[in-house]
Order: sequence, then structure tokens, then C-alpha cells
Amino acid sequence: MYDSAGNIHIHTRYSDGSGSIPEIARSAEKAGLDFIIITDHHHLRGKPEEGYHGRVLVIVGCEFNAEKNHYLGINIEHEIAGNDERPQEVIDGVNDQAGIGFLAHPFEIGSPVYKQGKTYSWTDWGVNGFTGMDIWSYLSQWRDNAPGILKGIYLYFNPHHAFRRGPLNATLQKWDELLQQRMVVGIGCSDAHGIKINLGPWKPVISDYYTCFRSINTHLLLKEPLSGDFQKDKEAVIEALRAGRCFVGYDFFKNSKGFRFEAHRRGRIIHMGERAPADGTVFAVFTPAQARVVLIRNGKPYRESDGRTHRFSRLQPGVYRVEVRHRHGLGYRAWIYSNPIYLD
Repeated sequence: MYDSAGNIHIHTRYSDGSGSIPEIARSAEKAGLDFIIITDHHHLRGKPEEGYHGRVLVIVGCEFNAEKNHYLGINIEHEIAGNDERPQEVIDGVNDQAGIGFLAHPFEIGSPVYKQGKTYSWTDWGVNGFTGMDIWSYLSQWRDNAPGILKGIYLYFNPHHAFRRGPLNATLQKWDELLQQRMVVGIGCSDAHGIKINLGPWKPVISDYYTCFRSINTHLLLKEPLSGDFQKDKEAVIEALRAGRCFVGYDFFKNSKGFRFEAHRRGRIIHMGERAPADGTVFAVFTPAQARVVLIRNGKPYRESDGRTHRFSRLQPGVYRVEVRHRHGLGYRAWIYSNPIYLD
């Protein structure tokens, strides 16, 4: 398998972002990414600019809905009418085009410094047919950690402080609940806008593209390396996302490229998003640096291991995923969140 790192959920000048697609692609290349997925609000105006920009594969999707139940539709060719109150219609519209879709920033806390605490959370949990959900969102979590102006200024200069503990507990709990029912692919999102604020001589940029692209990324395990052929590579990215053969990494302090979570059974390798019998199966986890690995079973911590190579045997049936923390300062900070492997 080949690790391809990318950033999902990005806004351009075609909606409320500040950058053009070529400018954003250059930031992605500088950050060392292989692909980005643009999701402007309500439309696909950037679609003609899909393709390779330098070494970066650019895919254009869309973020649907306005006040709540935001949904990322990817691999679609035609725009769909948003429906805040009946998001199932949006999900169905994406599926009708053989697209894939993800619930965006499903849990938000809000901040008094942004529209008196307004949030854009997901509220309709009776929907079905979505591919997955955003489990770690840069812009939402950065904003939610700024309860006042002073903390906001601190986070502007120290943005990574907001993410040291990992995704919101509510998000992970809901994800684990859904995983008990079926495969729900977890992805990381930036929601990058490059928001420019005019404060006289000081003009800060919130969620600037380059910082976002070095932070919460989604790594895909592809069957072949990206080739430079746009259509072939786009199909490979969509296939890996649809299958859940991916993980989320916070790449600023330590790049998560090279991480693996696999099940080994009688000479066969079972990847994230797949299932296998529990009998005779061993989990193998490889981390790019010394780390603390927590094996999660059915939403609860099951076992732990420290090091770079980790093996877990004598496993019971269940839904397994991995959370990884790396050493940082005097403690550990959140690093990697895998997609699940199912054992029967």
C-alpha cells in the first residue's frame, strides 16, 4: 500500500475563502501534500480547475446546506439543492451520482467571539447512506477553544494548542456508536478559508491554508502510487475514501506518513475498513516515531503499547480502531486516529 496525504474540506474565492485554486494548490505542495479536495459552499464552480496543479491532485466537490447539517459531496458532476431540514435528500442526491459524502464538523461547541456562539452542527441522526463523517475538524476546534478575545489572540500565535488532546469526545463517541451498526469512514478536515481580518496595521489570517495543510490531514492507503494521470488517480482517491482505507494524522510536530494498522491472519493482510474472523488474527501497528498506541474495541480502551512496532493477539470479536499519541514536551499529544477493522 502507498501512503498518500491530503487535505479535505477547503474553501476558495468561489465561496467564502480568500485563495484561488492555483494559490491553494501551491500552499498544499509547499506543505508536502499529494492531494486536496475543494468543497465550496453550494456549487461546483471550481470543477473546470480539477486536475494536477504542479505535483498536487486537486479534486472539486461541494459543501451543502447553510445553517446546520453541512454535508460534503465528493465525486459528483452536478449541483444539488441544499436542504437544512431534510439532509437525507442531499445524501440521496450525492449517492444518485455515485458520489461519496461526509457529515462535516458534526459537533461544535461555539465561541462567543464568533456570531454569539453560533454553531453549524449535525442534528439529524436519523439519516442513512452517508459514507462517513469528519472526526477532527481544524477550524471548528480552533474556534471552539477561543472563549474570548485574549484566548483567540493566543491561539492565533499558538494554533496547535487547540488540538493537543485530539478530537471532541462527543464526536468520537458518536462515531463509535455508528461503527457498531455499519462502516462509517472517519476523515480529518481543515475547513480552511484563509480568513483575512483587517485590524488596522495588523491583518491576521485565520485558518490560513499552509498552516491547515500541515495540521489535520487524511492519509489514504492506495493500491498503487499516484501516477500523474488525473482520472486514474482521482478514482484511486475516491476508492480509498469509500473503503475507509485511511487514517487521520496531526502532521505538524511529527508527520504520520508511514503509519499502519493491519490485521494479519494466515498470511493475509486485512486493512482498515475490512473485516476478518477474530480467531487466529493478530493486529500489527507501525508508528513513524516512538508513540503510545491505544487499541480501542467497541468504543472503549482495550490495550496499550509503547514503542514503534506494536502487536496485539488473542483478540475477541468487535470493532477495533487505534488512537496514537506522541511525546511532546512533558507529556503526550494526540497524533493519529485510524479507521476500524471489524473482527467477527
